[in-house]
Amino acid sequence: MHVTLISTYTYPVALGMRYVSAFLKRAHHKVTCLFMSSRQDQSGTMPPSLLDDFVDHCRNADAIGLSLMTNSFFRSRDLTKALRRAEIKAPIIWGGTHPTVAPRESAEETDYVCIGEGEKAFLGFLDAMEANRDPEKTPGFAYFRHGKFVRNPIYPLADDLDTYPFPDYDMEGHYVADKGRLVPAKTQLLRGALRRYRLSSTRGCPFSCSFCNNATQLHLYQEAGYAHHWVRKRSTESIIVELEQIRSRYPKLEAVNLIDDLFLIRREAEVRDFVEAYEKRINLPLEIDAFPNTVNEAKIRLLSRLPIELISMGIQSGSQDTLYNMYNRPTKVETVAEAIRIISRHGLRAEYHYLVGNPFESEQSMIETLRFAARHHRGPAKLRIFPLQFYPGSVLYQRARQEGIIGEEHEDAYRLVYAGKKYLARATYLEIWLRIVLALRGAGAPSRLVHRVIDFAVHRWARKCLDRRWFAPLAFVAYRVGRVLHKNLIYKPFVKPVRLLRSHLQS
Repeated sequence: MHVTLISTYTYPVALGMRYVSAFLKRAHHKVTCLFMSSRQDQSGTMPPSLLDDFVDHCRNADAIGLSLMTNSFFRSRDLTKALRRAEIKAPIIWGGTHPTVAPRESAEETDYVCIGEGEKAFLGFLDAMEANRDPEKTPGFAYFRHGKFVRNPIYPLADDLDTYPFPDYDMEGHYVADKGRLVPAKTQLLRGALRRYRLSSTRGCPFSCSFCNNATQLHLYQEAGYAHHWVRKRSTESIIVELEQIRSRYPKLEAVNLIDDLFLIRREAEVRDFVEAYEKRINLPLEIDAFPNTVNEAKIRLLSRLPIELISMGIQSGSQDTLYNMYNRPTKVETVAEAIRIISRHGLRAEYHYLVGNPFESEQSMIETLRFAARHHRGPAKLRIFPLQFYPGSVLYQRARQEGIIGEEHEDAYRLVYAGKKYLARATYLEIWLRIVLALRGAGAPSRLVHRVIDFAVHRWARKCLDRRWFAPLAFVAYRVGRVLHKNLIYKPFVKPVRLLRSHLQS
């Protein structure tokens, strides 16, 4: 059968969709992949020429699948409407994270939704169509019939990830949005996807953070009796062979990014095996995501043998109360601090993430986070802030709904692209000071000095003078001016030439 798969994201990676494509191709189905991504597309609207190309590529499909997360919900709905206006007869199936955690909402917009991991479920749907059986009975699918929402039992999880084919990075049959048209895919149109290769080494997560929809997905499989298969790891050989194959096909590959937080859930012996194989057979610059509970001295010592370009770790909060009671993270702040110390001790470049904008968090907890950052951060590290999003399916989403903080749908989490600069303009007083504290620590300011800055920020007289409506817009303007000055007076004349010279000497 001929299947058209559609990535609705603004970046043309869509790893889950590429896995589904490879799985269907192995079963001898013809697959066309459309990456409806655009560097300029921030609003979700697409030019008519792009929509015309999109519809034309779907006309001969026997089934159409759209891959989406919450922030591409609107785009997926618009694309689905375009198919219906064109009277496309093929069944339209939504899959991915958002249809899994919000199946009823998704089913209102499309013919079917695929819940959970999609490879085997989608193949089962196609097999039923091909055999003239009723595809509606396929496990893992949900839909509306005669006004009633129908949800089939979920498809069993794959026990052995090594049996799955590697993600589909064939260029044949792949099309990418470019300058208002859908054009045949080329490496230069994938915006770095084949320069910095993203690889998933695990599936599932043992943690149930309240801001993450993983808890909802885990609950689905628990209800079906599959929870014991939830956390699965790929073997070192599977990972290395994937990298060898993609590197042989695309020799300009520059770096590798292990995108899952749980790579370090592996035992020390497994990490050692990976390091030895990677060092011998790949040895490209490597980025790793980490969860604080999985970081220890032995594992980081082993990883430091590799050309580690970055370790990213979510801290989220420096308050124990927020971590335990708000975010449901089984992590002591001492564990987070020790992870930072270990990474710093080995001289690895790191990036740490914090969450702000939590309406349930007390000011005391925010101040504890300020103190944590001042006390424990050390270079070389990049410190980043992200606003808390209420993703459907998460515990905090349900609480925010119950307390009337958000409506039923279409709040910030549904926006296409998060813009940090715009968020700064409406940040709270303490959130702005957290940015200042992180910037000072990131620039190497001494801990004692940063604590004095916090003393000033939280002093009642400072708050009486500064904690006003004008403070956030003023801080936003100061930030923008500072960025321009830094770029033109420091970065361009001094930092950039040094980096170019260093890169030239190393090559």
